[in-house]
Amino acid sequence: MVKVVIFDDEILVLDAVQDLIDWARWELTLVGTATNGIDALELIEDHQPDIILTDIRMPGLDGLTLIEKISKIVPSTYCIIMSGFNEIEYYKKAIQLDVIDYLEKPITIERIENCLDKAMKKIQANNELKDLKQKWHDSQSLITAKKVIDILNQDMLTEDQWYEVVGMKASEITGVTVGVCQPNCSFDIEKALMSSRKILDIKTLLVTEGKKTIIIWIQSGDKNQLSDFLAGLTELNVLIGIGATYRHPKDIRRSYVEAQDALKMGGFVKETGIIAFNELDFNHRLSDTLTTLERSIIFSIRSANSESISTLVEKFLNDIKHNNLSPDVMKQECLRLIYLGLEVVKETGVEYTWKKDNYIPHVELEKLNSLDAIEKWLKCHFMEMLDWMKVLRSKQKHISVQKACAYIDKNFSKDISLEEVASIVQMNPSYFSILFKEEVGLTYIKYITKIRIEKAKVMLKEGKSVAEVSEEVGYFNHRYFSELFKKMTGLTPGQFKKQPSSTFII
Repeated sequence: MVKVVIFDDEILVLDAVQDLIDWARWELTLVGTATNGIDALELIEDHQPDIILTDIRMPGLDGLTLIEKISKIVPSTYCIIMSGFNEIEYYKKAIQLDVIDYLEKPITIERIENCLDKAMKKIQANNELKDLKQKWHDSQSLITAKKVIDILNQDMLTEDQWYEVVGMKASEITGVTVGVCQPNCSFDIEKALMSSRKILDIKTLLVTEGKKTIIIWIQSGDKNQLSDFLAGLTELNVLIGIGATYRHPKDIRRSYVEAQDALKMGGFVKETGIIAFNELDFNHRLSDTLTTLERSIIFSIRSANSESISTLVEKFLNDIKHNNLSPDVMKQECLRLIYLGLEVVKETGVEYTWKKDNYIPHVELEKLNSLDAIEKWLKCHFMEMLDWMKVLRSKQKHISVQKACAYIDKNFSKDISLEEVASIVQMNPSYFSILFKEEVGLTYIKYITKIRIEKAKVMLKEGKSVAEVSEEVGYFNHRYFSELFKKMTGLTPGQFKKQPSSTFII
């Protein structure tokens, strides 16, 4: 729909143009009229018309000044001047403003229609140019997306392939990370993407493959920037699985596979937000040949999620039944799953004991002769494991996490990993990660970021410079520290230092 407005302080002129022009013939819609410049400007802001017919001399705001303002508000609008004044200065100004035509009153309908015809041809040509540009942009985006997807789905990656897509040499990169998002959420991902593009030393790519949305972050600076950025994404209403960060681009496929696994498994933990593969750690000490469903069961045990176990066991057995496995093979798969569960239980560092003395799972399983009996047997054993882990966890987590927090408090300025802190409290990293989140209410990464910012507040109030504080809390990129500080506190470090001491709250 092409929208038109008419401005003239003479009511008779407005009525004549409004009534005598066959707007439908030109496929135009008259959306409003005004008799003064102030009302005209308001009409333009509300409707953003495509064509404007305006007088020069009007009360409030003259037509030429109005056109100048229009060029800033709606630069694509085409203007036609209607005037009873033929002064040369008006003509010159109109030419400078690139108007369609300058019509001297009295104006004939034929002349107005000629101007409208001219304007419509310009609009049509402009739209065709926009379409061509969009088609070119779309084709380039498709070509780039295909190249990125090819990189993600191949094991061997050459330097030339990488540079062609990313425009950066492998030697310039400090980290490559892949994220995968649920389908139909590109709007939310685009917002997150735009945020990460503002961060120093991070290049971001967004592509789609089928129903998946894929984000690739390529770092060339401080490796903590991306993890801190992801920790700050607290208001997402979608779930994003994040693979581990790798130093070399050749490991991008590995990060991509991990991101897909994290997304699948993350649905058991939460519905929205960021779920990192390293937090789940569901590959730890387990066979690489596990199916997705087996991984889900193992993760539910690791996270003590008793609500999902029954459903997952049912799906597991339905898969076995669907594949028409023999009774012997079916029992082998179920027994394998039980022992995988026991491997997860061992992550607690405490030996697990069956409720029955001298209990041997495979001997008991051999006695069962129906799928229903096996299903009941599997569910019962997994529930026992989960109940046992819940009791143990309530005893372990407070003292272990307290010790971990004390260590973090002393070493917050260093690059301390989850694995390092887990070893301090003598725990499996994946098990410790879950306990830490339950006890503290924050993930490990978010907690360290919070501690660093709190320490920075104290140092700033002690009079230290922003550069000094940045390095002392572990951020060697001072500008990035300032951006992170403002994101966490709402103030820049400099603004925070100037606050009165009475308003200082840690």
